[in-house]
Amino acid sequence: MPPFPDSAVREHDTETDTAESPAPSRRRFFALGASAVAAVAAGTALDAQTGLTRGKPITKKPPVGAKPDPSVDFKDPLLRLVRRITMGLEPTEVARARQLGYYGYLEYHLNAPAIDDSVVDGLIAARMPLLAQSSATLRTADGGEVYNQLADAALLRAAVSRRQLKERMVEFWTDHFNILYEKVGYLKAADDRDVIRQFALGRFPDMVRASANSAAMLLYLDQNSSRTPTPNQNYARELLELHTLGVDNFYTQNDVAQLSRILTGWTFNSNGVFVFQTSMHDKTAKTFMELNIPAIPGSTTAAALAQRGEGDQAITYLVNHPGTAKFIATKMARWLLAYDPPTAVIDATAAKYLATGGDIKSMIRVILSPANLLAAPAKYKRPFHLAASSLRGMSVEITNIRSTRQRLDVLDMPPFYWEQPDGFPDRVNWWSGLVVQRWNWANYIATQNSGTNVRVNSVANFRTPQDNADGVVNQINVRMFGNEMPASLRTSLLTYLRGGTYNDTRVRETLALAASSQQFQWY
Repeated sequence: MPPFPDSAVREHDTETDTAESPAPSRRRFFALGASAVAAVAAGTALDAQTGLTRGKPITKKPPVGAKPDPSVDFKDPLLRLVRRITMGLEPTEVARARQLGYYGYLEYHLNAPAIDDSVVDGLIAARMPLLAQSSATLRTADGGEVYNQLADAALLRAAVSRRQLKERMVEFWTDHFNILYEKVGYLKAADDRDVIRQFALGRFPDMVRASANSAAMLLYLDQNSSRTPTPNQNYARELLELHTLGVDNFYTQNDVAQLSRILTGWTFNSNGVFVFQTSMHDKTAKTFMELNIPAIPGSTTAAALAQRGEGDQAITYLVNHPGTAKFIATKMARWLLAYDPPTAVIDATAAKYLATGGDIKSMIRVILSPANLLAAPAKYKRPFHLAASSLRGMSVEITNIRSTRQRLDVLDMPPFYWEQPDGFPDRVNWWSGLVVQRWNWANYIATQNSGTNVRVNSVANFRTPQDNADGVVNQINVRMFGNEMPASLRTSLLTYLRGGTYNDTRVRETLALAASSQQFQWY
């Protein structure tokens, strides 16, 4: 079980505005922000998320249709690209995009192995050494510490890795092939390394095959104990419904049952390594969708290879299916482009999937064309995305990420703790009820100044070179908004910063307000 954050989440001050207190208060600022976020929910209650605890879904699904405030209208196509393929704007990344141009910048990130990420790799190796270990070694390690290192690394990489598009796609595929850490424990560390991160920008069929051989996935969906004559259908169903074809798409319940028979014997040994057990396998004939698989009796080595090959044959059939191409194209377009992507974009992306054998990078190129991106509305940052983008936007110096990462529990998005196999939702209304927690997060980050965990160097990054209200807001504009801060937000921040004694505390409060603004919540 991962540790919970301490209860001392700093609340925003509750000063009130009176005739005797003319200076603008943070309460008024946040009240204005709340009204803007209320528009997000399109008139629905903002407590849609309050029933979600540690990844447990609420029973009442929030409605769809929420839209950002009209001020969230990012005009620069290059900055739109930076927002979509990174975890948040920061000056170095913006400068790189300006230097390389739209297509050059996209290709830079698509070629992730060529990007020098030695700094973050060194931090991971030094502070999260368990992540490099085999499952056989991790089996004897403390499970809580394995989780802490795995979750710490996820946020650290999101915040400081130079391979930002890879981190965005790692988050996407982690949800697509969701696994609850609480059920599988240390096995998820190997799955994260050898399945998700290995193939995040590779070929989708390779990722499906790797996932099908992952001890973590097999345990999570009860495949490891599936045997004839009563096979468990959980993994077969999710392989069809969530991993490849989509819900009730091209297959029947009988196909689920047939696939579960095909996959009997797919399990793993005590060291967390995939094995095929012929004694558990259904050796009779099977018909799965368009595949007719003959009976393969016997337990010889040759027979066992042929029996195991039934599963490989079924997976190959699924990853080459046009239904899989469309399902994956739709999900990727929703992730990178819009909640409701145009049919033409989906069709073009699915065609590219089929033409390239499921090459993820080729599909991204289709989705993220300048024309597509300019036509796409803004998307709402999920809590993990918001956390990473605030760390990036405030140029946070990270010594130890753990205490900061643990506060993701407060935002109801602890890494690897979504219980259902469909992964954390990518829907604006699902997260629209976490407004106060998001403000608390921004306030917490902005006030960090110790250097032992994370530190916002407000003097070097926001009060230099011009140490006054205009200079600070200019730096906020550059670092957190890419020089696209709306005039209304600039006025609000300046009014607040000038409304009291100008000092470092006031500057940090202004940073928190900027990160809590309606405009920062979208990308």
